[in-house]
Amino acid sequence: MIPQEDRDETPGAQRKAPRMGATRTPLHLVFQACVGVIIGIGITSLFSGAGPAQLALAGVIVVIAAWIVEQGFRLPAPNTTSGARIRLVLRLVSLVGFTIAVSPLLPLIEA
Repeated sequence: MIPQEDRDETPGAQRKAPRMGATRTPLHLVFQACVGVIIGIGITSLFSGAGPAQLALAGVIVVIAAWIVEQGFRLPAPNTTSGARIRLVLRLVSLVGFTIAVSPLLPLIEA
């Protein structure tokens, strides 16, 4: 069913194109998650010489910094091109930080 704001009463009318960032398909979110996890694992493997506690702390700091930027600054509207891109980058940074924070805990699960 076409949402009310996308309908046109004239027969045969084309559907309005959604604005950037207005709709997200689940496949798009899965792609973002995969990219964030891959980057996080790559950064974790680069810093494998650091202690697990330091690596987890660095991941937590990255997540907190992304949250502060999202909550503390006035960002463009999410349905604009720049707003959608900024939020995409913030989600990726948060996911990378989360992956970095959780990766030192994975060996504990196996033991």
